[in-house]
Amino acid sequence: MKIKYDISKQDIIDTNQRVINLHLDEFDVFWVRQDELDDVLKIFDKVDVTNDLQGLIKKGAAYLMASIAWVQPFGAGNKRTASLITATFFHHNGAEMIIPEDGKE
Repeated sequence: MKIKYDISKQDIIDTNQRVINLHLDEFDVFWVRQDELDDVLKIFDKVDVTNDLQGLIKKGAAYLMASIAWVQPFGAGNKRTASLITATFFHHNGAEMIIPEDGKE
């Protein structure tokens, strides 16, 4: 099995737009800082390829989630978008993102 990097810029934008359309926060607005989103993808592409597939998937997911949350390419919903797109990345790679119910891990 090979890691799949098939999360595109448009996938991330579409995910953020869906997050904003949920209207979870009345002040959420949709806008994208394209240069910053390009930076997210550059950070994500810097994941070193290794033979440890599970480690590579986890590292790629960590880069993806952290870079969206840190760079803040959207007007709102950055952390929600980061969580959802990372879960999608795991799914594309046959893995699962597990969030403990107690929230302590």
